[in-house]
Amino acid sequence: MSETLSEHAAQVLEWPRLLEMLAQHAQSGMGAAQCRSLPLSSDLADACQRQQETTEMVSLLEGDNSMPALAFPDIRERLARSRKGGVLDACELRDCAVVLALMADVQRYVESHTAETQVLARVLAPLHDTQSLCGILRAIERAIQSDGSMKDTASPELRRLTHQAQGLKQEMRQHLEQILHSKRYEDLLQESYFAQREGRYVVPVKTDMRGRIPGIVHDVSASGATVFVEPRELVELNNSIKVADLEIEREVQRILRELTALVASNVDTIEQLIEVLAECDVIRARAEMSRRLKCNPVALNSDGRIMLKQARHPLLLIAKDQVVANDIQLDETVRVLVISGPNTGGKTVTLKIVGLFALMARAGLHLPCASESEMALFIELYADIGDAQDLSRDLSSFSAHMMYMIRLLSESISMPRLLAGSSPNALVLLDEPVTSTDPQEGAALAEALLCRLAELNMKVVATTHYGALKKLAQTTPGFVNASVELDVDRLAPTYRLFMGLPGGSSALEIAGRLGMDHSILNDARKRLLHEDRQLDELMVDLQRMQRQLVEDSEKAQQARQEAEQAAREAQVLRAQLQEAEQEARRGFKKKLGEQFQRARAEVQATVDSLKREQKLIKAKETKQRLHELETKARQEFVPVGRPILLEHLGIGDAVEIVGLGITGSLLETTQGKKCVRVKVGEGEILATVSNLVGLAHEASTEIAAPTSASAILRRVSPSNGLGLDEQTVVDVRGQAVDEALDQVVAALDRAALQGAPYLRIIHGHGTGRLKSALRGYLKSSPYVAEFRPGDRTEGGDGVTVVRIR
Repeated sequence: MSETLSEHAAQVLEWPRLLEMLAQHAQSGMGAAQCRSLPLSSDLADACQRQQETTEMVSLLEGDNSMPALAFPDIRERLARSRKGGVLDACELRDCAVVLALMADVQRYVESHTAETQVLARVLAPLHDTQSLCGILRAIERAIQSDGSMKDTASPELRRLTHQAQGLKQEMRQHLEQILHSKRYEDLLQESYFAQREGRYVVPVKTDMRGRIPGIVHDVSASGATVFVEPRELVELNNSIKVADLEIEREVQRILRELTALVASNVDTIEQLIEVLAECDVIRARAEMSRRLKCNPVALNSDGRIMLKQARHPLLLIAKDQVVANDIQLDETVRVLVISGPNTGGKTVTLKIVGLFALMARAGLHLPCASESEMALFIELYADIGDAQDLSRDLSSFSAHMMYMIRLLSESISMPRLLAGSSPNALVLLDEPVTSTDPQEGAALAEALLCRLAELNMKVVATTHYGALKKLAQTTPGFVNASVELDVDRLAPTYRLFMGLPGGSSALEIAGRLGMDHSILNDARKRLLHEDRQLDELMVDLQRMQRQLVEDSEKAQQARQEAEQAAREAQVLRAQLQEAEQEARRGFKKKLGEQFQRARAEVQATVDSLKREQKLIKAKETKQRLHELETKARQEFVPVGRPILLEHLGIGDAVEIVGLGITGSLLETTQGKKCVRVKVGEGEILATVSNLVGLAHEASTEIAAPTSASAILRRVSPSNGLGLDEQTVVDVRGQAVDEALDQVVAALDRAALQGAPYLRIIHGHGTGRLKSALRGYLKSSPYVAEFRPGDRTEGGDGVTVVRIR
């Protein structure tokens, strides 16, 4: 074999095809070329770092501000030519400027995304040197247009020469216009236009009139009917234009030499940085392919542990929309996995999945499997898949496979890292080993080979139809069976892999479905040993049971996911309902406040009217009006929750004081009483029984109690020297001025309605601002006859005692 075993393994696994697909995601020629020869890591830390590079690039591509496009020209040949003293033309220098500008753009982008590019930043760290190349970039951009043409302003001399040449050409056009419109030349010219030949201005003259115009002939038309003549009178001016153009060209060449020298002096740095750009393009291609195939980063290990979940063949993902995913699990205790089952069932696909995943892990690629998967890092990879027959070397299929195995064993024995007891560093993939020979001898030789490879500390995945290998995997420590499934009823593979179970070949069933004569099939069944038939039937039954278990598990998983989704939706709906309820309550409270304001105004107007007309009939009308207002308030402010009749209320039951929006609990029964004590928060108030409504238990928990019970009116026993039976108290200490004024106004309303002679306002000392604001309001309040500071027994100047009108 001319190729190495590793190269052979890459070929049979179709690794070059995967790399070609990767190259299609590159944006530059250099990046695509490097994708096709992607290096493989032999160190676990390096492989993990390369995978992290891909992960960070995926994150950048999926972000709002993606990395600049990495499509850049390959200027390495031009750099090499400049190093040898060659002069680059304007287009080549323009390409150099494009690369230098891209380096600067990528560097700025990485600096602005340092949090997301911790590993990528190390890869792109050399781009910091672009700062030293900014002068070259500016010099090229000053001299050369984006289309590769030289700017007239590239140098003062070039500007002067260009203007001079333009003046001469303008003069030439004027002379030509005169000739074209001259009566002298009217019959001599073929057409009325001028042209250029060999950089000199000429006019089209009829062939038979050539001698009529003295001058130099520069060209003849294809038909021969026209000659292009430079009239003698234009020769000197054409000479001047030619000289001016030559001077311009010399100045352009001088500028190109200077710019090329600048590039040549930094060739080593530019070559290094363009390699960094190409590597960045490769990482971007890896990330783009990860997104295209819906891949994930996985945990890598050096213990030989393969725990792949929902693994899919990457090449099949390109050709098909739906690919069956399988779990492939070989922990560190498993040395050999034997996969059996019918032909076309997916055994070889499973082999290639494991092999390609091993290569992808070393190349820094994400894997098309679940993110919770694990993949081992295998330094060596061997694969014997497909027909290795070579007629040119007189090798049959059996001989070719044997030559491969002999070479594999020879190389593995010489590898010091393949030591018993250490973690496996080599992965061997064998597709139906030792076939194309006597089945009994082939099975025995295959058993011996698998055992030897296990002894050599290799991780082996093999496919087979041999019953002896299935038995070996079932009875030998470190060996595990697996099988692929075929739906015999439909004669179609399901491509599902069952770990732990051997599979039957189902050759007779497949042949029958394909149309084989039933008499031949029956004869074949008779020739099978009874034990073999029983074993095949047992394996079919086991697969059927396993399939049912998997389907039940999938249904249970789906049901759980649906239940979790329903629970999340219910949670969201509950939150929305709670928000709507809170909004409704806020609206109700606002409406309640507005109703109270209107009621207070009506009460005030009624009281003022009564004071103006102190007549008995007016007093009765006022009493009736107040009764109507009370009735209206009772109707509008229905308490939240289910009301309970007062006679059914007992101590501790929840009640609401209608019109005040206050809830609390009874401290005494209501039977036969006009007023009862109600506990509100940490305090208590004396409420009129007719203003109470009983609430169901849940309603009382829904309505928030007032923040401070001391701010609620309550009746207290007289002990203040006022000589009155009772007084009304409102405590507004610690409140803002606006809040305190609202509390005091409400207290004055209630005191006036209840006929209380006095109101005691507890405001404290503090800074004195609250006291001043309250007393300022009391001076103009229609409810207040007079007010005074409290005496020592009443609380001193921290209390204001108000006498109600």
